[in-house]
Amino acid sequence: MKLTAAANVALALALCSGCMVHRVPDRSAPPVIVPPAFSQSGDAPAHDRWWRDFDDPVLTALIHQALADNLDLRSAWARLGQSAALARQAGAPLWPELDATGAASRSRTEAAGPVVRTTQYSLSLAASYEIDLWGRVRSQERAAALDFAASREDLEAAAITVAATVGDVWYSLVEQREQRLLLDQQIETSETLLELAELRFSQGLASALDVYQQRQQLATTRGQVPGVESRLRVLEHQLAVLLGRTPMADMVPGPLALPDLPRLPEAGLPADMLARRPDVRAAQARLAAADHRVAAAVAARLPSLSLTGSAGYAAGRSQDLWNSQAWSMAASALAPVFDAGRRAAEVSRTKARVDEALALYTQTILTAFREVEDALVQERKQWEYVASVREQLELATSTLREARERYSNGLSDYLPVLAAVQSHHQVARELISARRQLISFRIQLYRSLGGTWPRGLAPEAGAAGEKK
Repeated sequence: MKLTAAANVALALALCSGCMVHRVPDRSAPPVIVPPAFSQSGDAPAHDRWWRDFDDPVLTALIHQALADNLDLRSAWARLGQSAALARQAGAPLWPELDATGAASRSRTEAAGPVVRTTQYSLSLAASYEIDLWGRVRSQERAAALDFAASREDLEAAAITVAATVGDVWYSLVEQREQRLLLDQQIETSETLLELAELRFSQGLASALDVYQQRQQLATTRGQVPGVESRLRVLEHQLAVLLGRTPMADMVPGPLALPDLPRLPEAGLPADMLARRPDVRAAQARLAAADHRVAAAVAARLPSLSLTGSAGYAAGRSQDLWNSQAWSMAASALAPVFDAGRRAAEVSRTKARVDEALALYTQTILTAFREVEDALVQERKQWEYVASVREQLELATSTLREARERYSNGLSDYLPVLAAVQSHHQVARELISARRQLISFRIQLYRSLGGTWPRGLAPEAGAAGEKK
């Protein structure tokens, strides 16, 4: 009779199973004011796989390999697997736990009387189940599922970062190749000027100072070569590690000059950009997970109900095992009475964690807006700087031509020629760096705008999302 009463209580409480004692708020709307548009936008159609806009097959191949072999991405896949296992663990208590037990024992008792030998065989199944009265387990399961979703978004954010880093490193490497080629041309020009100075000196038309100055200028230009070659090798090593390779000194085939920058893409709406940023989606998922953990902490302060049952067989002989049955069933309720404020403190902790997650979510959104605006203004101003350097190069070229002509005709000493050569060489090298920086700002813009292409990535083939 007592067992039946317990079962009735269990059934009545089970009807309340899943009652949520803490309502999780709807946080689908961003916690900040979303601007209606960005300060600037291009007219080119936005391409999700931005690297195709550069029409560089080497860059495309490098990004594909990095998405497949980059070790940071492999670590992200491993973390995603851990998160998936934790999500499965969190949902397991929603199902009964069933254990099987089998035992055989033999005992011998010897006293004043005859020896008594006893044999016992048993086989049983035991089940236990906690009824999720207040949604505690379901809240924990949802929180773990949201953690898994956030881990997936982290992986996609890492993929976007890896692609952008490969592009930036690759064009930095191309820049050094172009700088090396320019240095060869400048060395050749300086050698020609040195021959001119030595010829005029041999004819008594110039002083030894002119020859020494030009030799110094040639040595200075040659002295630029080791630094360029060093940076070139370091970038090759950095690129190799991004591709999951051992850093070696093998040259990656490719162009010797920087490409022209593609047209500025349409920036789109800020609200759409938030949906394309996996770091924003990850922060939102973690905020929702924190809300569900508050619900679980609140439910943990309420009574819990557990059901246990067992059924099995026991006999003194193995052949009689299936003829002797036994079963039991019980229900137990547990209500916290005094825990020195431990459960209340856990509720306070989880609520504070929500505040932290909300602040991080808000900060992530603001950072996303800032990164797009920064990239837009940096590219716009870099265009102005590149135009200025190009103008300087044209003037430096004209100045060098005029100074060399006047020196050849004996109308001036060599100092104006030396100054013009140094200025021309410096501005020419500066123009290459300015153009590479322009490409870097564009890649930062592509990265800041996010993308949906990482959703097709799979652990078996990291570049699966690259297939058409």
